[in-house]
Amino acid sequence: MVMPLTEVIKNTAKPIWFSIKDIPEAPKRLDGVRLSRKAEIDYRKVVLICNMGRGYLCNPKYISEALNRLYPGKFDLVLLLNEPQDDIPSYVRQVAYGSHQARYELSTARFWIDNCRRSKYVPKRKDQIYIQTWHAYLSPKRVEGDVAEHLPYEYVRDAKRDGNDTDLMFADNRLYEDVYRRAFWYSGPIVRCGNPRNRPLVLGDDIARRKVRNILGIPEDELLCVYAPTFRRNEEMDAYRFNYDALIHALSERFGRKFTFAYRLHPNIAKLHRPDFLQKYTDASFYKDAQELLSATDVLLTDYSSIMEDFMLTGRPGFIYAPDVASYSDDRGFYYSLQDRPFPVAQNEEELLSEILRYSEDEHKRDVERFSKMIGLEDDGRGDEAIAKIINSLAIPGVTVEEVIGRG
Repeated sequence: MVMPLTEVIKNTAKPIWFSIKDIPEAPKRLDGVRLSRKAEIDYRKVVLICNMGRGYLCNPKYISEALNRLYPGKFDLVLLLNEPQDDIPSYVRQVAYGSHQARYELSTARFWIDNCRRSKYVPKRKDQIYIQTWHAYLSPKRVEGDVAEHLPYEYVRDAKRDGNDTDLMFADNRLYEDVYRRAFWYSGPIVRCGNPRNRPLVLGDDIARRKVRNILGIPEDELLCVYAPTFRRNEEMDAYRFNYDALIHALSERFGRKFTFAYRLHPNIAKLHRPDFLQKYTDASFYKDAQELLSATDVLLTDYSSIMEDFMLTGRPGFIYAPDVASYSDDRGFYYSLQDRPFPVAQNEEELLSEILRYSEDEHKRDVERFSKMIGLEDDGRGDEAIAKIINSLAIPGVTVEEVIGRG
């Protein structure tokens, strides 16, 4: 089949255009190359990058904590941040994300741990180990190579490079182990272990629960319902509009306690102006550590977000409100249906209130067991320590991932 001339021109022009776009970044790339050529690798240095410098979060945070807990003082833990933060542990060094110093740290570190796509300014060296700890470990939404036709050309180009540079991934379920192999442009080892960030959800974290409730100002005699929808491609929030007061009333009627209602906007839209219908409710969007927030959440409401699969590990009730499921499914598609998830699904307010009032704890437990079996989920809450132990075994010159864990 002969490709149309317009497509030939389009496919030829894209690489040229993005090469031109990259020209202003050339000094950073040259700096990274220069540093990599002359800097010595520190086999106990670990560089952590969370959400492109947004904070001390997700899997990198929990791996860092496990390293400090199991091997106190042994590793030089370096966190790349967009802005300095006061609540970072003293055993973690803060360095400005994207700076010359950040490129130096990356050039000299034995380990890179990232939960998004890594910095493209520093070439990876042969004796460096890149652990990709993807931020959405289990989600119904199709991702990466499985939706490549919907992703920007530049993103796919960089993601392919990132996958080629990756030395290790991990998964606590069979579904995403297959997704990583198929859709992440990655062919290396995948460790089957718990997801590091799930530790407080599986094992519980009373300290985090009290901390979050105190910061959000939740009265001691009230339970917390958090609404955490994912973002829409057009950044609209109309899908989030419904009668929150009726929701609170239904929750109180079903569970016999007063509720505080809070919402958490997706980080992609968290800086946007809040619409009027959200103004009088508690805004938890500023609370960056989602796992700590979930530790304090008694009931979770979301739509297509992977945060629900995280929350499932607590055993607490949750509800899916998906009023725009038809248009959203057409945009991304799903690995499994919303009905496969172990939570009631509602497409309008009436259905949502009805599902809350008829909620059964026993039915929910059976649904969680069914879903876990369907995707091959096994998470003991100690994946952070499993990865920390692998890192410790690799903190020796010349030792490879394959030698420590096999091909996986």
